[in-house]
Amino acid sequence: MKKIIKISGITLACLTLTAALSVGMLEFAKKPVEPKTVEAEETEVIDDVDVPEVILKETINENLEELFPDDMTEKEMQDTIHHMSHGLVQAEQKWGKIEITEDRVERLLWVAEQQQDTYDRGELYIEMLGRWNENDFSNAVADHNKIWDIQDGTIGKANRLLTEAEIEEYTKQNFE
Repeated sequence: MKKIIKISGITLACLTLTAALSVGMLEFAKKPVEPKTVEAEETEVIDDVDVPEVILKETINENLEELFPDDMTEKEMQDTIHHMSHGLVQAEQKWGKIEITEDRVERLLWVAEQQQDTYDRGELYIEMLGRWNENDFSNAVADHNKIWDIQDGTIGKANRLLTEAEIEEYTKQNFE
């Protein structure tokens, strides 16, 4: 008799737990999920670090049309902006690096303007590259993180601008 009561109690507990989980899942399923909109977000200032002075060097004897062709895909544009931003921001991990130069930024801006209607986020790239072209890197953290979000990044979110000394060290280690 004790065995039947014990089994009945365990069965009742399992049924109660199953019912509670089912009700909870149904309530959760009723809540609408808002779509992820990267462009609608306001530009956020993530750090209190002074904006470093970034001196862009000019490239010499570089075929920019070959490096960044007129028909660059949107993914290639995203990757290029993302990898260039690595020289400006601090992040736990960074994959990919492309040195930012005056000529490269100008070329990418030109390509983004030409491809604006074919890219889903053409205006975003023009906005970012336009600022960079004016030597304004104050939003580089937000720029990096917007691209990182678009590409569904999970590791390596930027959390602050690099200092001038850190930028010099990054450039020395990766491009000299």
